[in-house]
Amino acid sequence: MKLTDYQPAAARKILVYGPPKTGKTDLVGQLASIKKLWWFDLEDGIKTLLSSPRMKKEWLNNIELFKLPDTQTFPIAIETMLRVIKGGKHSICHAHGVGNCVKCKALGAAGATEIDVGSFGPDDVLVVDSGSQLSASAMNYIQRELILKDNYDKKPDWDDYAKQGRILDRIFSILQQAPFHVVIITHENLVEMEDGKKKLVPIAGTSQFSKTFAKYFDDVVYCDIVNKKHKAASSTTYSGSIVAGSRTGKDLEKLDAPSLLELFK
Repeated sequence: MKLTDYQPAAARKILVYGPPKTGKTDLVGQLASIKKLWWFDLEDGIKTLLSSPRMKKEWLNNIELFKLPDTQTFPIAIETMLRVIKGGKHSICHAHGVGNCVKCKALGAAGATEIDVGSFGPDDVLVVDSGSQLSASAMNYIQRELILKDNYDKKPDWDDYAKQGRILDRIFSILQQAPFHVVIITHENLVEMEDGKKKLVPIAGTSQFSKTFAKYFDDVVYCDIVNKKHKAASSTTYSGSIVAGSRTGKDLEKLDAPSLLELFK
């Protein structure tokens, strides 16, 4: 195939990251103005959208919420996300975030919401908040036997970190090739790169995994507060010490009001 004949996939894979309380959730939530968001909330961040002055009430109807009460002793996030991204119909219960939950079966449709990523169209977006909590869930799942024995302080060893990396690579490599839109929200970490320079990178698993986490995405957006205003940047030249970039060539930092909708144009 000649490159002139190649038609890139329309599905966007977007990573939004930055320090806490810098408008990440709010920025992603505003996609609901024209998109349907299938929102997996792993750390109760969805409350932000309920009180945001930038979110119109009618937009909330475009968000299907899946609450995954992920904890150290109940690492449900990693189990449920692995099921969902495989495709097929999955009924996720409202109480526990479990697929086809036996405990909630008696409640029927009132106790669960159904999702099938295979049926997603151009206006559907899978949102995961957050990638950092999903990483923690993977490690807690790996160490579940020790944790259930109340051995909470057992430090993960090399094999544990290797297993975590394989699980995360499985999830994000599937999402990278998925024929539907994906937005992942995560936090930041300062790491030393191979050239000895330190950079802020999006968190996923270990520092080593985080260094190359951006490779799974078309657009990497960094959120911050500058001069008392929310700022979102997507240019590779925005800062030499911050990982950001867009394969669409869009510079969100040049917009008067940050919007991820620009990346879908």
